[in-house]
Amino acid sequence: MAKKSCRRTMDENKIHEKAVKMRKKTDEQLVRYVEDRVEKARSEGFNEGKALAKNTTKEFIVLLQQNKIPGIGAVTINKLLKVAGEHGYL
Repeated sequence: MAKKSCRRTMDENKIHEKAVKMRKKTDEQLVRYVEDRVEKARSEGFNEGKALAKNTTKEFIVLLQQNKIPGIGAVTINKLLKVAGEHGYL
């Protein structure tokens, strides 16, 4: 048996109102709504991943500069910085 509306919490009422609005949409409106939400999620995920990659790349190169690793000199680090900048990693 369904819960009576007088016994719903405020959060449950908000969810119920959203569900009713969604059920009243036409097929076309519903498809547009879902596609927009998917595109927004994709965009946010892409931007978040891109920002994370930039931070990680920068941190890696700074780590190379701080730790004197045998075989990786200043010239090699500068080449890495140049290539990373050209390809949009920095």
